[in-house]
Amino acid sequence: MRLGLHSFSRREAFKRPGYDVFAFLDEAAAWGFESVELMTGGAGKPPTDIGGDSPEHLRRVAAYAAERGLRVHCFSTYNDFAFVRNEAWRQDNLRYIQDWIRRAAACGVPNLRFLSGYWSQDREHGELERLVVEGARACCAVAEREGVNLAFENHSTIFLYAEDVERFLRAVDSPRLTTCPDPTNGFQIGAAPAAELERMYANLERLAPKATNAHLKIFGLEGGALAGYDLERILRIFAAAGYDGPLHFELVQADADPKLLRQAREIAAAALERLGVAGGAR
Repeated sequence: MRLGLHSFSRREAFKRPGYDVFAFLDEAAAWGFESVELMTGGAGKPPTDIGGDSPEHLRRVAAYAAERGLRVHCFSTYNDFAFVRNEAWRQDNLRYIQDWIRRAAACGVPNLRFLSGYWSQDREHGELERLVVEGARACCAVAEREGVNLAFENHSTIFLYAEDVERFLRAVDSPRLTTCPDPTNGFQIGAAPAAELERMYANLERLAPKATNAHLKIFGLEGGALAGYDLERILRIFAAAGYDGPLHFELVQADADPKLLRQAREIAAAALERLGVAGGAR
């Protein structure tokens, strides 16, 4: 395993004049990260953190990262395959994901993180699940041709928990449909009862075996450790599942001092070293 940084962690910085994807890459390298995940945006909107979508720009970003010892391991999208009040917009979402699969392939990025969609009170759950599965199959056909993993995050409300994600993977049935576990998504973190945290760890144990990308929320520090969860337990779960890719940090508090990211990386690096699972990526 190695440690990476999601551009989401610097979402406030991206609003400042002069701060762009290249400044982010400089920071990630200076703070000791080895990998990055870059937010692309969503359908019908200009590119966000990535800063552009032309082949020339994306190749420049990948080359700039490599020169600084970083690998662009994943592009990260916002999408909703279940929005049915506007079918044209839903189709735009499908085309958006397919376009970014091709862009990832063209510049050697092995993963595209995507989402499912959200429950709607005026639609049957079965219909919304069907639309997400249908959309994922269409995108996986492109991913299979292009050799890119579609890394599905347990993020939006359809197919949120491990049993739901497993059902989704079986329904789509593509070798390019993988997972992007975020251990804390869907669970109460902070003053959470022990039983809630046990559910979180058990959930991760089921998601990690199919992972080709992963997230780790950074809530802060507590007594010299990462707050909210047992970091070493999470790392052991990933290691037991055979995961050898990066963990991309997502800083929860948007206006937190960015030095927290460096401190979190140092804590996680020491934990990886203790467990003997540092290094390697896929």
